[in-house]
Amino acid sequence: MICQGWRLRVLSWFALCLTCSPLFAANVSTHFFTNREGLRLHYLEAGRGARTIVFVPGWLMPAAVFRLQLEALGDEFRVLAFDPRSQGESEVSSGSHDPQRRLADMEDFLHAAGVSDYVLAGWSLGVLEVLDFIERRPQSGLRGLILIDNSIGEGTPPPPRSGKSFADLSDLKRREAYLRSFCRGIFRWPPPPDIADAVLRSALRVPDRAARQLIAQPYPRTYWRDIVAKQEVPVLYAIRPRLREQGDALLQRKGSLAEVALFEEAGHTLFVDDALRFNDLAGRFARSAFRAPGRDARPASNAPPS
Repeated sequence: MICQGWRLRVLSWFALCLTCSPLFAANVSTHFFTNREGLRLHYLEAGRGARTIVFVPGWLMPAAVFRLQLEALGDEFRVLAFDPRSQGESEVSSGSHDPQRRLADMEDFLHAAGVSDYVLAGWSLGVLEVLDFIERRPQSGLRGLILIDNSIGEGTPPPPRSGKSFADLSDLKRREAYLRSFCRGIFRWPPPPDIADAVLRSALRVPDRAARQLIAQPYPRTYWRDIVAKQEVPVLYAIRPRLREQGDALLQRKGSLAEVALFEEAGHTLFVDDALRFNDLAGRFARSAFRAPGRDARPASNAPPS
């Protein structure tokens, strides 16, 4: 069974390489806008129409990590992937990267892109940022949430990952070595070279102070749990086995509004390692979410002051 799974994974990856260009396919366009602070921020776009799926990447990561989603899902939906400040192709900021500024950037992005009805998808740190966003800056038109491979405050905390902490690295050479290892380690299977290159370039260009500030989320675990619990939109939780307990708790708490997809043979970038399955799940989830009546984000009772 393990060998068969490995062969299927290699065949799936080979099929993706045949159908995707080494850079961006013709249906993916790049856009810049200026935020309220004057920073030049970037996002990618594929497809068209009112039904929009918005992807927010993880710690230090670029919008380009979602290339396979842009190209596949853009045939049916408008798909956007955001480069937060200092990440990807967005301007590097010497200022603060605190949650309030990041949320303002996301709000400016949605307005600049003219987003109305949308499914909001966050990966890794992006899970926490999209939940914080709908809590502190709720927007009309939210139809669903796709939360990819991070804790959402349910159950007991997941076991810590092994390896040296980024906070321990002050030497530039050790920092670069750590980030190179980190960027390799988020994939279980060899990624398309352009995605691997974009991931590494983005991680290396984020200022050290910003990278550390992004790690230090100023909220208790229950903050994320309570935000998810209050939402009346459907939630797709795509995770690896280390978060299985949280997936089970989410299903028990939200019932038919929640769906949990377990990726047992993928790394942290499960949407790259098993892109065919993830894209099928995300497309099916979005179709169902857009058929349901629209709901606005609902702030939880533990909302911090803006």
